[in-house]
Amino acid sequence: MADLIGKILRVFANNNLFEEGVELIGSWCFKLYQKHLGIENFPLRTPDIDFLVPTPYHGKVHANFVKQLEVLGFDVDFKSDGSLYLWNAELKIEFITAEKGKGTDKAIKVNKLGVNAIALRHVGLLLDKPIIITDNGMKIRVPAPSRFCLHKLIIASRRRKLDKSLKDLQQAIYTSTIVDEKEIQELFRTLPKKWRQTVLRMLDKTKAEFPSMSVEIEKLSLTLQNVQK
Repeated sequence: MADLIGKILRVFANNNLFEEGVELIGSWCFKLYQKHLGIENFPLRTPDIDFLVPTPYHGKVHANFVKQLEVLGFDVDFKSDGSLYLWNAELKIEFITAEKGKGTDKAIKVNKLGVNAIALRHVGLLLDKPIIITDNGMKIRVPAPSRFCLHKLIIASRRRKLDKSLKDLQQAIYTSTIVDEKEIQELFRTLPKKWRQTVLRMLDKTKAEFPSMSVEIEKLSLTLQNVQK
């Protein structure tokens, strides 16, 4: 699996997509945090690899981009919303973009890449102030850990499946161990009130779900509650 992930990332890097604003997000981003930023390493099964695409997309036209992924052994398919994904027996590649305005239940076309991306709420939080992690000679754009942490707490509240919600919460707490306290406080302060309330509510839930991480959870809770005062 690791070899295949490397090949996928190489396609993105060779097309300069990370330089043009595309970000690796989700659990494979978290794995890079583990590998390079000092988050405790633990087994994490994740059959999806997600890429966040800014729209409008201001990069160059990459006419053969999807074909290059197919060459790695993936098939192209579409969801009911029209979004394009690639899959094989081991892995699914998905493209995500930020939902804007009142939202839509239709995929967003990114003509320059030849993909239709899933429009989701809250992912816009991940686009600002990204960082670059160099892995196997590739410079990979990923969200800042503070943004990844808060985003995971927010979307955990919206998950329909408990296992995915718990995975989000776990990743959020582990990521909190490497974030700068002032940075995450400043970011938290800019969030809408309902988002802040959701974050604090999910942290309370996390205390019951992960008692072994009570120290880390309590530290993050106090850090964010101080902003509320």
